[in-house]
Amino acid sequence: MMDSQALTIELDDEQFEAVLGENLLTSLLNQGANVRYGCRAGACGACRLYDASHCESILSCQTTVTSSMSLTRQVLAEFSVFSVLSNVPLNDHSIELVLLGPSDESFGDRVSVAFLCKALSKERPKTSLGERAHFYECMALNPVGAPLKIVLQKDHLSDEDWWRALALSAEDPMAVQLLAGSRKGRLLFEMDIADAPVVVIASPDNAMFEPYWRDALLDYTPSFLGHFSLFANQDLALSLADDALISFLNDALANAGGASLRLIYHGQKVSAKEWAILLRSLRIHPNQLYFVR
Repeated sequence: MMDSQALTIELDDEQFEAVLGENLLTSLLNQGANVRYGCRAGACGACRLYDASHCESILSCQTTVTSSMSLTRQVLAEFSVFSVLSNVPLNDHSIELVLLGPSDESFGDRVSVAFLCKALSKERPKTSLGERAHFYECMALNPVGAPLKIVLQKDHLSDEDWWRALALSAEDPMAVQLLAGSRKGRLLFEMDIADAPVVVIASPDNAMFEPYWRDALLDYTPSFLGHFSLFANQDLALSLADDALISFLNDALANAGGASLRLIYHGQKVSAKEWAILLRSLRIHPNQLYFVR
């Protein structure tokens, strides 16, 4: 007989159990659920899920289980049709897409994209989402006012959609969901980095974004002091103790000339508590660290 305190958590096509009063993210991770997470402090937004029961998005790391829940990783929203301007391979595992459509998104905004099915008629082309279409969340990489620029990574797409991405050519359509009502360029506008010395530390799968960070940050501060990529095939939390990272941060502190160094972590699965251990040893206050998923 099921414990009277046990509740059912539906996540897309899977079911899990949680105990009344448990933290939602912790409960899901302990049962092997594939849920993204980052700081676990409600700052980065990586663990956001959509609560279909209440028609709202939630941060699972900040949610206490109080009842059974029906959740999805995809936020339900209307999409706009964008057209491909260019498709440039960056390496064997990622491509850069430039899309034209009704958007004022800029570097740091979150968008979601999906591949459209094209059905031709005698009058005009029609586009629709396929029955199994999946939206993939991306970060906008373009300056404000420019066409939307994103990077698609092979490891984040299904095999079928990766081949679709490789085959995209100029004027092909894509579905794009935008964050209506959110402040644009939020990653940089909400960070107190104007004229401040700043470094970016990236998880291995985000190493390719170095040139985008460099271009964007140089518009805000002349003191961009470098980009460091954590090592692949290593526990990310353990990699914070790596001598190379500590040396990089010590050099940045020296080059900051006494000013308050800002750190941006572009990645997931390293909590604010784990970062705090490293930052304390370097005498860096935790509020100088920003999380970007």
